[in-house]
Amino acid sequence: MKKNIAFTAAVLMTAVIALFTSCRKTNYYLDGGLSGQSEAEKNLSVYDFLASRSNHMFDSLIKIIDLTNSKALVNQQNITFFAVPNKGVRRLQLNYVPDDKQAPRALEAISKDTLLMLLNRFIIPGNRISLEQAVKDKRRFYRAANGDSLYIVGTDGGIKPGESTIQTSAFTIEFEHVKIPGTDTVKYVGKMQTHNLITANAMIHVLNESSSFGAGLKQRYNR
Repeated sequence: MKKNIAFTAAVLMTAVIALFTSCRKTNYYLDGGLSGQSEAEKNLSVYDFLASRSNHMFDSLIKIIDLTNSKALVNQQNITFFAVPNKGVRRLQLNYVPDDKQAPRALEAISKDTLLMLLNRFIIPGNRISLEQAVKDKRRFYRAANGDSLYIVGTDGGIKPGESTIQTSAFTIEFEHVKIPGTDTVKYVGKMQTHNLITANAMIHVLNESSSFGAGLKQRYNR
């Protein structure tokens, strides 16, 4: 009897661990990642890849690209693109109104010049920066497509040379927009939920849902 109970407990524990591990992987690779991409997806352009997501998590970003006639911009060769999910775009829209009882400002009502400037802020031309490269570089300066100053930071996962060789957390990229003196911007740091999505023309990293498409744009309200 005791052996049966012990065996059952062991099976249940194994199932729980497997489920937990599966959930963590699913959450981390919310939209694919290297472990989840098909070869067909890797041959898509950035625009087509974003538009093809079955969970529609980039519908607002696609709308911005369409409103600003920027399909060629995101489909240019050899770029790193930081993709903002719907909730991040909505945060930009909400920060135009004073409280949550009011409808967020429609994307069509936001200046196209502003939307285009922000879209360019999430593009690094001439580089396909992988998570592995960012971790190796640790903290490296780049120019965004609109000329803004960015730092791409690769976190160390808890590994400290000379101190610890044991990884205690996930390697990840942080996107840091530097405040521009004399202009209406603030420092902004965005964290990723998915890394290393490969397309025909770019490396894509997906910001998490607490991000903002505003990414350093100083707005009157802040959520």
